[in-house]
Amino acid sequence: MIEQYDQEKRRCPMLGHQIAFHYCRSCNRDLPCSKIYDCWFQSFPVEKFMQEHYEEEVLKKIAAPPKPKMISLLELINRARANMEE
Repeated sequence: MIEQYDQEKRRCPMLGHQIAFHYCRSCNRDLPCSKIYDCWFQSFPVEKFMQEHYEEEVLKKIAAPPKPKMISLLELINRARANMEE
């Protein structure tokens, strides 16, 4: 059951406050947070949980290094422009 740890809470180092595991599973455009292993390994077997509930493609996406900030900003600007044109 994918919801088995959803109510577990801990302090998120990126957000700076308490969050539930459910948020970590879905905060990245419905993908798990890239820091999910780092944050939850002491609370429960998060690596096993992820392997049981997510496909290999998803696991590879969250393990990939983040895009450089400049590229992310340019993508956001282009999306905003496209939305304004619609």
